[in-house]
Amino acid sequence: MVHFISLVLIALASAGSASAQTPAGLAELVVEGERWWKGSPDPKDPVACVTCHYDPGETRGWAASFPKYRPLPPPEGRVMTLFQANAEAVQRHYRLPDAERPALAITAYLTSRGAGMPISPGIVAGQPVFEGRLRALVESVARGKRLYARWCRSCHETGTFAPAALLFPTFRNGQVESLERFLGRHRPELSRLGFGGQHATDVIAFVMSRLAGRPVGVAP
Repeated sequence: MVHFISLVLIALASAGSASAQTPAGLAELVVEGERWWKGSPDPKDPVACVTCHYDPGETRGWAASFPKYRPLPPPEGRVMTLFQANAEAVQRHYRLPDAERPALAITAYLTSRGAGMPISPGIVAGQPVFEGRLRALVESVARGKRLYARWCRSCHETGTFAPAALLFPTFRNGQVESLERFLGRHRPELSRLGFGGQHATDVIAFVMSRLAGRPVGVAP
């Protein structure tokens, strides 16, 4: 079974595209993400992520449970990646003009918090499982499988690309990059930011489903 491990250990152990990463840079991104998690940028509004999500046990399983259906008010409810969910939350609650960097940092922080957790899209250990949300995720994975076959498989075998997805967020030419942006650079059909791009979400849902310890949509 594939497990989440820390970003720093991934960077140290991996070759190829990971060689451009620096463990120090990844560690700094995690530290930055912890600051965003624990502190609001608005001195007049002290409410931060940790204000509501203060249970360390709860947040430790988050990274491994994405992509999953986020039950937002209609019509925003949809399957989202961890980065997309963080970007949406930063925009909604911190009201920053540019949510990408804080969202990437928070994503790195939550991923590091999930070291050792088995990948299980749609399911967080100890939390309720909703059949409708799992169905939406299964449909996303099916769409992503078709898109991957059409756009990606001729160059990237799924078995090789799927583990590489765990390298994100990553650094490229001195800039931090999400998996969504990486996909957008290769396929013009995908949103370059990926905040709400359904195609990017579906491709990532399929890729992460290949790393799960059980079929996506099957509760433990």
